[in-house]
Amino acid sequence: MTEAHKRLDEAIRPERTTQILGELTRFQSVNPNGTESAVAAYVAKVMRDAGCEVELQVVEPGRPNVIARLKGTGGGRTIILNTHMDVVPAGEGWSSDPFTMVQKGDRVYGRGVMDAKGPLAAMMAAVEAIAASGIELPGDIVLAAVVDEEAASLGARSLPADLRADLAVVGEATNGNLAIAHRGSIRPVLVAEGVSAHSSTPHLGVNAVSLMARTLVALEDFAEQQLTERLHPLTGQSTLSVTIIQGGIKESMIPDRCEALIDRRLIPGEEEAAALREIEQIIAGLPALDGRVQIDRLIPTTGVASETRPDHPMVELASAAIERVYGRKPELTGLTANCDMTHFVKRGIPSVIYGPGDFSVAHKVDEWVALSELENATRVYSSIAVEVAGSFR
Repeated sequence: MTEAHKRLDEAIRPERTTQILGELTRFQSVNPNGTESAVAAYVAKVMRDAGCEVELQVVEPGRPNVIARLKGTGGGRTIILNTHMDVVPAGEGWSSDPFTMVQKGDRVYGRGVMDAKGPLAAMMAAVEAIAASGIELPGDIVLAAVVDEEAASLGARSLPADLRADLAVVGEATNGNLAIAHRGSIRPVLVAEGVSAHSSTPHLGVNAVSLMARTLVALEDFAEQQLTERLHPLTGQSTLSVTIIQGGIKESMIPDRCEALIDRRLIPGEEEAAALREIEQIIAGLPALDGRVQIDRLIPTTGVASETRPDHPMVELASAAIERVYGRKPELTGLTANCDMTHFVKRGIPSVIYGPGDFSVAHKVDEWVALSELENATRVYSSIAVEVAGSFR
């Protein structure tokens, strides 16, 4: 163990991570129809108190990103620790108040404790510990806590163009492993335009629901026959699902309009434009539709898939940091969902995903994370940060 790592270990206080997470959970930064302003103000204060230079970047009214920079002495590499401040709605059926963190044994429960206020708390505690340790680093450590990851990634998309780094670590649950790839998504809305008529004389109308039904059967056949063959070793297969459908306004009317939302998951290497063309070609290949079904619009999503090559030096550095903390070499994995990593990769920043918790708990009732995992994450984030910022360009 180097002297820097020894001083860092002494500065880390696991109870501080838990304390921060408890405070973060109280803020109901629910997306949609929520605001991240209150939680952003808390994050900004904690980071200022730790000695960071802090900028609140307003993305939309009431929705600021927090960009906190622990400045180095100069000439070193920069690392970005990134995760999001928004959470999904709590839903019904919780065993306790979802916005009051509750501890039971080694677990804490609450909306967002794993996705992704747990990673955020661990990152904040890691920056505090590095600052308190007095370790001099030539490079900068940047905490980028962003808004809107659970919807359209407005926060990550809006980060300043001049925000550059040698590594970005994205905080999402990885079960103690290191993810270097993730799937992406596009969500086209299909519209079928029919002709209304009385349901007693259906031959006088064109049933939009029936047109949409033919379309969806064809798309599901395509998914079963072709997408199951498109595989990525870390993220699994491409998928296509129908998740919302709306059509008809009265029981005695032939519906003249029907909408269906398609959730198309992309693996690394698949492009959005190509995936949309495939859907258009399937629709065009159904002459019975008579041109009445079209892609009307796209619902914004987090973004497309991305990956970092497994032999990249920064992947090896992050993997070594996890091994130091866990005592075992982490498995290189991928997320089946999408995340903000894609927006750092677009900037040419090598990126990895690591965070406390089991991703299968995400978005569920009684969301939880283990206290031991929060401590591990604090140590991993601080170790990676010191390794990157402690080296010269």
